[in-house]
Amino acid sequence: MNNQSKIIAALLAGVAVGAVVGLLFSPDKGEETRDGIAGWFKDVYDLSKEKTSDLAEKGMNAVKSSKDSAESNIDHAESALGV
Repeated sequence: MNNQSKIIAALLAGVAVGAVVGLLFSPDKGEETRDGIAGWFKDVYDLSKEKTSDLAEKGMNAVKSSKDSAESNIDHAESALGV
């Protein structure tokens, strides 16, 4: 697992633990608690979509950069060989 994945996993675990502790000590009524939980899940869902989108974009940029570099190296090799 790379560092960014570890950070995201730790963040989500911390949020989950915080939510459970918050629910255990919450003075709210049932409906308010349910609304809070629903809001929390929506926030986590939105955050995961955002992070997934960011990771996909970084992956696409890395692929494009690798492709461009490979094409440049091929051009240099062909020039050096006179092809």
